[in-house]
Amino acid sequence: MNGTAHKNDFDKLLKAVIQQAAAAGIPVSNKIDPHIRVNTRAKTRFGMCIKRQEGFLIELSAILLDAPEIACCQTIAHELIHTCPKCGNHGTVFKKYADIMNRKYGYNIKRTNSAEEMGVVNEPRERAVNYIVECQKCGAQIKRMKLSAVISNPSRYTCVCGGKLKRIK
Repeated sequence: MNGTAHKNDFDKLLKAVIQQAAAAGIPVSNKIDPHIRVNTRAKTRFGMCIKRQEGFLIELSAILLDAPEIACCQTIAHELIHTCPKCGNHGTVFKKYADIMNRKYGYNIKRTNSAEEMGVVNEPRERAVNYIVECQKCGAQIKRMKLSAVISNPSRYTCVCGGKLKRIK
């Protein structure tokens, strides 16, 4: 990116993690693009597995370009597991394969990881709050960036204290 040299070579790491998965007996797809796409806009996720007609594309956040190598490999392994049959979500089969990779290679693959867990420096950013629902009993607020069911229909929901919710923004 912009000619700047970075610590991690994602494509090389992808190749290595594919070999790890094969050695562990994990049936990753053989139709994975050998080039990882770098997403410079992703700030709240580290990776993504994109299923395409011709196979799979792995995308990693630019945040990982200078992260510890294990964080990159762990994220790549997570996304590779999504290429396995019955692993499009984080269900039982996904967890089984994640557990194998965790035990064999010292990863901490789970549904989500924090920047701290990954050893990644990620500057917190101000998140725009477009909607607020407030409890009429205890005053607790639920803030959201996007329109969701609780924002659209607060009367269908209650606060954890049992109070009624009302949209205030």
